[in-house]
Amino acid sequence: MRTEPSPFGLRPRRRQRRLSWKLSLATLVVPLIALLATTGYIAFIRDERLRVTVVDAYTERPLAGVRVRDGQREVVTDEAGEARIETSGPSSLVLEKEDYDPITLDVTPDQRAITVRLRPNVVRGVVTSRVTGGPLANVSVKALLGDQVMVQTITDANGTYELRGVPEGATLGFEHDEFADVRVELSRQTSISVALRPDVVTGQVTDLAGKPIEGATIAVGSAIATTDAAGSFRLTGAPERGDIVVKAPGYRARVVPLTAEMHATAQLEPISVRAIYINAAVAANPEAWAERLALVERTELNAVVVDLKDSTGRVFYDSRVPLAHEIGAVLPILDPKALVEELHRRHIYAIARIVVFEDPILAEAKPEWAIKNAATGDLWRTWNGLAWVNAHRSEVWDYNIALALEAASFGFDEIQFDYIRFPSDGPLDQAEYGVVHNRDTRTEAIGEFLKRARLALAPTRAYLAADIFGLTLWELGDSGIGQVLEVVAEQVDYICPMVYPSHFYPGSMGFEIPNDHPYEVILWSLQNGAERIPQHVRKFRPWLQDFSYGPGIEYGPNEVRAQIQAVEDAGLHSWMIWNADNVYHEEALQAG
Repeated sequence: MRTEPSPFGLRPRRRQRRLSWKLSLATLVVPLIALLATTGYIAFIRDERLRVTVVDAYTERPLAGVRVRDGQREVVTDEAGEARIETSGPSSLVLEKEDYDPITLDVTPDQRAITVRLRPNVVRGVVTSRVTGGPLANVSVKALLGDQVMVQTITDANGTYELRGVPEGATLGFEHDEFADVRVELSRQTSISVALRPDVVTGQVTDLAGKPIEGATIAVGSAIATTDAAGSFRLTGAPERGDIVVKAPGYRARVVPLTAEMHATAQLEPISVRAIYINAAVAANPEAWAERLALVERTELNAVVVDLKDSTGRVFYDSRVPLAHEIGAVLPILDPKALVEELHRRHIYAIARIVVFEDPILAEAKPEWAIKNAATGDLWRTWNGLAWVNAHRSEVWDYNIALALEAASFGFDEIQFDYIRFPSDGPLDQAEYGVVHNRDTRTEAIGEFLKRARLALAPTRAYLAADIFGLTLWELGDSGIGQVLEVVAEQVDYICPMVYPSHFYPGSMGFEIPNDHPYEVILWSLQNGAERIPQHVRKFRPWLQDFSYGPGIEYGPNEVRAQIQAVEDAGLHSWMIWNADNVYHEEALQAG
């Protein structure tokens, strides 16, 4: 045996051999241990806990402080968003963190690592004024799902808000009494700031002398307001752009611009309307038309009422309303825009007459919209064989309102609805309407139609007028036709009672033949109506008769003048004269 020297003498090299043997053993054992560990044979040397990594669902950043629970066991994620939790068998993990939606996950025994994304449910931001740029306090901030408010808060003095518990898929709503509402679809956002646009217009309406006008209508877009006793108004919901239309019965309409200051004042010019009726045939005849306008210019007259749609159902111009063409109602003999331009050039107030519910053309073309005969199932007809549309049907309302809006677009100063009623002659006991038909439903139908028309016409320069029976000024019911004075007065700018003395029943007002008393019939009727609706007196503009009808005296200049005098003595200054043939007694009129 080979030996080497040492301080203690000679010794063999056994120590070196042992070390080499140990190194060789290690090179074999370490890989083996690793192999066994991966196959589970020595699982006791591996961490059996489930590794959970939690990140923000929007930013993908790690979330620290997330509580991870499995039954009674709980751990919290570290700065890297990780935590390890012991699980046994199938488990349900609950992950929770303030300002995030909690999540419950089912995990299986073979899962050793999972990544979880938590959705933040807090939205913060600042609300400011678009005009001033300053913060807005007391703005209501709501999280909405459909129309349901899920959570809400208000902004503080700095305009800031913090809305917690905002559900996924929500819409944020920002609301303030002085500003337009804003809706924001919430996506992957936790910070939303908005600038609100003021939508409240304030101001005052007066006459030319500075006297406040109560009851004036102020409209821009779909926003409408009415002045109080001081002539002041507060209009909410104003659009970003547009013109403000100001109207009051007895005054000319005025248009003022909508400015960034959201304040408007208007002075209205008073007007007394004194009109004659002109049918479409006369208006379409240049010579006859010129003759009537010359009459207006020679006398105290200053307005005309022109048929755009009469009781035949004919529409006398090339309408853009599709239904008018579909039912074959269009007979284009007039150019309404040119007609209005000429009237305004001559300083004549232009009124468009539209007959509504006596419309045989529409009734025949759309029988489902017409009154039916309960006995036969066919169309119901008057004694003259005319079919009527059903005033309960909103489709009929829409058609006539569309025509009214079209007339307003031509520049007419006023839209006058006639035959806004249910039929008054014919086999009324056989009329079938498809709904409950009584005083209340009749009145409601007429009132709702006029309301819709008023709202539609409000942002235009055109006033809304309605013709009613003269008897309506006396009758407290609806006379079976749906006309109640108080209901009509609330919805229109002008009430036009047809107080023709010849149309009152014998014995009315104590007169055996009312037709023989033109002055008294007009005066007393208007006085009675004024007593019923004193707040709406200035809306009265009666129709007077310049024709002879029924028993009694013939009507000439004296009878026509007597009616005009009665209007004046009733404290009114506006009136209209009717003659179906458009032939009028000029001698009854004062010189222009």
